Amino acid sequence: AYRQYTRDIPPAVWGPYLADLLDLDRHAHHGQLLVAVVDEAIVGYAAFYPDASVQGFGWPAGWAGGRGLAVDPAFRGHGVAMTLLTALEDRARAAGAVVFAFHTSAFMTTAVALYERLGYCRAPRFDVDVNAHYGVPAARPWPALAYLRRLTARPAARNAA
Repeated sequence: AYRQYTRDIPPAVWGPYLADLLDLDRHAHHGQLLVAVVDEAIVGYAAFYPDASVQGFGWPAGWAGGRGLAVDPAFRGHGVAMTLLTALEDRARAAGAVVFAFHTSAFMTTAVALYERLGYCRAPRFDVDVNAHYGVPAARPWPALAYLRRLTARPAARNAA
């Protein structure tokens, strides 16, 4: 799912970034791994962090976060990302978080459009220089753009009488 971005990500950072995304043991240790399955095949993934501050990206304690949201390119546009985001937000509410937050990149234009359409707000004060985060000097900057949503209780389902 991330392969299409190899030209956008500075080469020196691609390895550490990919290793971080694929460190499922660490993500599971700090949270939960979610997968979307269609016809017994995994078509989407995201990591949920009930305490986003443990990610090391500067999120405040008390906020929940997501990490590594990815959808198989063949399944994009079919609601997989929306389903995963809903599940992440539901877990954040259940954990008592007041905010659900995550980072993305400007070159991930489809994702950015989705987040903005869903009402996520940019939070530039939490943007992160990905190169610096991984300790890799790079010729061009790569900012991770911070997005968040303040959480409210999900309305209870109405009974059809």
